[in-house]
Order: sequence, then C-alpha cells, then structure tokens
Amino acid sequence: MDAFFLLIEGEDVMSFFKNKKFQASAAVISAIVLILAVVLVKYCSRRAIYQRPSEAGEPEGITFFDLGENSEFSSDVRGKLKDRLGADAIERWNTLDLSINYHGFLRKFFPELHEINKKLNSPLGERVEHNTIKLAYRYARKRNVPFNYVELVFSNYTKKPLYFYIKSKQEGSNIIDVVTKKYGKAKTVHWVGEKGTSLYWENSRSILIISIHDDRYGNLEYHTMIYYVPNLEELLSRELQQREHTEEEIKKTGKTAF
Repeated sequence: MDAFFLLIEGEDVMSFFKNKKFQASAAVISAIVLILAVVLVKYCSRRAIYQRPSEAGEPEGITFFDLGENSEFSSDVRGKLKDRLGADAIERWNTLDLSINYHGFLRKFFPELHEINKKLNSPLGERVEHNTIKLAYRYARKRNVPFNYVELVFSNYTKKPLYFYIKSKQEGSNIIDVVTKKYGKAKTVHWVGEKGTSLYWENSRSILIISIHDDRYGNLEYHTMIYYVPNLEELLSRELQQREHTEEEIKKTGKTAF
C-alpha cells in the first residue's frame, strides 16, 4: 500500500513538472533572474569606471583636510568640512584674485601664477565673475583648529579645487612644522621693499605658500595659499570654450535675424 501511494505521489510530481503553466512560470522567473544579473554586473562595472578620483584613490598634490588636486566638491565633502571647521558661507559665481602679500609679488617670484591671474581678470579692471563655488569659514577657531579664517574655492565645471586660503595667528609656526615633515624643506622668498618672508613647497604642480609678516599690532600672522595650477588652467580652458560657443551662437542668430 505504501509503495502504491509513493508511486501515485511520484506520478503527481512528474505531472506537475510537465504542466505547461509551471513551465511557463519557470521560464519567466529564469528570464527575470538573468536580466537582474546582467543589470547588476553593468551597474558595478559603470560605478568602477566612473568613480570619482577623490573616491577611487588618494588625493594628489598638496592636501588640506584630505582634499587634493584631484578631489571633487560634493555635498558629502561639504558636510565633512562643516564637522571640522564649523558653519560655512557659500557663494557661487565669484571674482578670482590670486595675488598675495603685495603688488608685484607673484610677477617677481611666481610668474606662472601671475600669468594665470592676468587671464582671470580684466586688464581694464572690470568685474569678472567665474563659475565657481566658494566656501568661507569665519569661526573655525571654535572647532579648536589653528585657523582664524578659511576660504576654499572650487571650479563649478569640474568640482575640483582652484585655491585654498588659510589665515592663522601664532599657531602658524606649528603648521610650518607639519608641512615641512610632509613635503620636505621649504624654499624661502624674502620680500622686496616689504617686511615679510614667504616659504613655499611644490608637489604635482600644486604650490603651497606660507607668508609670514606682522599685523597692524605687531603680532605675527601666517597666511597660507594653496594653488592647484592644473585646475586653474582647466578653468581658463573651459571659459574659453564657453566664450567661443557663445560668440558662435551670436553669429548664428545674426545670420538668421534678417
């Protein structure tokens, strides 16, 4: 009797698997699983290919809070900076002036930066705004960091940093020690006709300059500038392309207007 029921059950199972509805359902499920597998593989591959440099590798050049030449601005980056430096003030479309210390300083000691600065500004002194993102931190000292003011400027085309400016008081001497340990001995620039000294380091075409001079009360101040030269050049290139495109559109409009 038991063998009979087993035989019946076996026949029922076999007939179930041979059922056309079951076969159709199995085929649909198999197709769905295959499609999901293909989509997952493509997603993982694209993520690996298009992963941002700042996420895919170590920051390059001179760094500040893990931001380097190849880093990119994002809401996540802004959030991490807020945790370290406090509340920020954000501005878009800003003027850019790379000059520091006194008139003629860049022209004499850093001619490459001087030429870039000339291209970023009007020779007639007109206001020129650039497609940039500027973050300013005026209360960083409340977060127990040795900075009285921090300004970070990024290109809004590539999201990469253009330059960072950091102002410090007496704690600036400690910053010099840290930078020296990381990038080696600095080169020294003695100001011409002015009282002050600048130390500078170069790494992967990034330039870090720390300028030391007295404030109006006779206390030492340390002004740090990090210039990301390749990113500044890229900004100029993008702006040139944008101007050429705009001029071409204006010409086309003029041809079709009459």
